[in-house]
Amino acid sequence: MFHEKEDLEKAFNKELFVIKNDLYYQQIDLTKNGKKELLRVDISYKPHSTLSGDTYSLRKTNDGRLVGFIADAMGKGLSAAMSAMAITRFLNYFFDELEEEEGFVFDVWIHKTLKFLQKNLFDEEIMSIVLVEYNIHESVIKYASCGMPAFFIISENGDFQAIRSNNPPLSIFTENVRINSLPSVSISKMLCYSDGLSESLMHGGKIYGSCLKDDFIDSICVKDFRDKVAMRIGQGDDDLTYIYIQKLEISKDFKVLRIPSTYEAIDEALLTVAGYLKSHHVDSKTSSQIMLTFSELLLNALEHGSFGVDKARKNYLIEHNQFDDEMLRLEQLHHNKKIKIIYGIIPNGKRELFEATISDQGEGFDTMVLKNIVINAEKFNGRGFVIIRKLLDHFYFNKKGNAITIQKFITPVLEL
Repeated sequence: MFHEKEDLEKAFNKELFVIKNDLYYQQIDLTKNGKKELLRVDISYKPHSTLSGDTYSLRKTNDGRLVGFIADAMGKGLSAAMSAMAITRFLNYFFDELEEEEGFVFDVWIHKTLKFLQKNLFDEEIMSIVLVEYNIHESVIKYASCGMPAFFIISENGDFQAIRSNNPPLSIFTENVRINSLPSVSISKMLCYSDGLSESLMHGGKIYGSCLKDDFIDSICVKDFRDKVAMRIGQGDDDLTYIYIQKLEISKDFKVLRIPSTYEAIDEALLTVAGYLKSHHVDSKTSSQIMLTFSELLLNALEHGSFGVDKARKNYLIEHNQFDDEMLRLEQLHHNKKIKIIYGIIPNGKRELFEATISDQGEGFDTMVLKNIVINAEKFNGRGFVIIRKLLDHFYFNKKGNAITIQKFITPVLEL
């Protein structure tokens, strides 16, 4: 029994390894008409059992387009999991191949996918899948949805669209796949999902699809949406997979601090933020969690960002009782480097969200290492990230890895 459980865990970790996500805990900085915008893409992947028939990947092309898919293999157990893993391997392999040759072409990617499935599905087997290319800069979406639930789009002016499937599920008898475009779509939010989300039963016996649209529209961020889903259906009745995209501007009401790279300036900034939380009547527990996170992140920005001290060097300095003297020397050398803090509270009915961004002038880090949080959480040794995940509701890094945005609800989840 022990070895069987161990084998299942290895199989699940293999699934996670095969899945590709080029935006782990990362947000994209955009500039539109001189205004700065943020694009956040989050994925929720919760198999109902260890072996999942659901799968997904999210890729970013060299020229900045987002390309992703969610697939739902017919059946359950090992057969469905093998089909899901096979299509994921192929789609990611051919994406990389196109990028290495002449650049990614959505139509070619889908044509090759159909040929692959025609050779690898059984006669009676089908595959439901939605494939999407989002050209961020031109606000154009291409999609091929094959037997999947409608995906949702909310435009910047608040208009809602449900984009229904434009193809039946794929099988060996499928001869072609229709590709549609949504020109000039200026997205505020977008949701793609498998039917495990919409068809799960709520506590009263109705399917969640009857409330899904309203919960998506009302959600202020992905964590808010996840909380609504959990309140409605708990773990669900099937694999739950969805991609939640949100584009937004930084609030003009947010406070901005630009501080020198000194320990004294950090202490003063912490007092300022603590005073802000107190003035907005944030409860002591939530306030202490935010302040502990702020302290950790500001010290990281100072020591790793402004001073350029990596983890190995810091450990060496501490072990040899040289840390304080070296930090004093580096402070005198780099105090002119700025650390920027943007923070504020976003109201949303009775539930308010505290959000803050801390950025430094350091070299940053490769945010793709954060995939290890998902695949090998028990082996991930980033102390700061572990603290952040436990104390906060969500966080994002920029591409360079020298800025982090944190989110924490300051009022509890509402009963639905």
